[in-house]
Amino acid sequence: MSYVFGDITVATTHTERVMFQGITKGDVLAYYDRVADVMLPELRDRALTMERFTKGVDAGGFFQKHVQKHYPAWIERATLGGKTKVTYPVCNSAAALVYFANQGGVAFHVWTSRIDAPERPDLIVFDLDPPEGQFELAREVARRLHALLDTLALPSFVKLTGSKGLHVVVPTDATATFTEVQALCSAIATRMAAQHPDLVTTEFYKKARNGRLYFDLMRNAPGATYVAAYSLRGKADAPVSAPITWAELESPTLRPDSIRLRDLPARLDAVGDPWAALREHVGSIASAAGRI
Repeated sequence: MSYVFGDITVATTHTERVMFQGITKGDVLAYYDRVADVMLPELRDRALTMERFTKGVDAGGFFQKHVQKHYPAWIERATLGGKTKVTYPVCNSAAALVYFANQGGVAFHVWTSRIDAPERPDLIVFDLDPPEGQFELAREVARRLHALLDTLALPSFVKLTGSKGLHVVVPTDATATFTEVQALCSAIATRMAAQHPDLVTTEFYKKARNGRLYFDLMRNAPGATYVAAYSLRGKADAPVSAPITWAELESPTLRPDSIRLRDLPARLDAVGDPWAALREHVGSIASAAGRI
């Protein structure tokens, strides 16, 4: 079987291999081909790290960030880093997305900055990762964070992680450095912990959290990654890190892994892309820092 994208043909292999229970590699390839239009804006011009499962998720996987020698010339690349340089793949086309999926790529993680300005992020990511089984805590913290971001004139969007919690994402104008972004995020975390001490903590050590949600800012460091919108996760039942609306956050049946590979195509047909307007209005780090 092959996928044809203009003058590029991606030949696929082992499409019958079981990747998740009841889901084959062919199903995974078809999924990424289907969601490419909505997923590519979240991948385009960003250094890519893949979580590959070459024998299926039950067999375990590994992370890969280096370009492989056998990649065809049409796969785009970016060499980034300080003393240690890494040449990353860049996924700028549906052909590349399907190609990477054929390599066993299941989960796709990206930088918060783009390759033409690697020191100036255009996204802030708040990773709301609650203690096991306490998704309601992540939901409540997301509501409070959304309200605070509104007061700072920072537009915010939310997605399921496909694992335990939520990502709240803020598009920015990419004029601030990582240092400036981290300073603002630290101020926001301090404010959240002070206003909601029963819900939120900035304590790194689990034993000091006392059941509260750790306000994780580590996704906003240079070279750090977060799982891209619409990426599958390498977990049972093929959950998706799926964008949702703020209204959908209120659904009593919502869970961090409740949208799965088999659900997503019909969901797109029914409700479209909740992140379609992500880049229509962007926030200013400098303005928000002045407000907080």
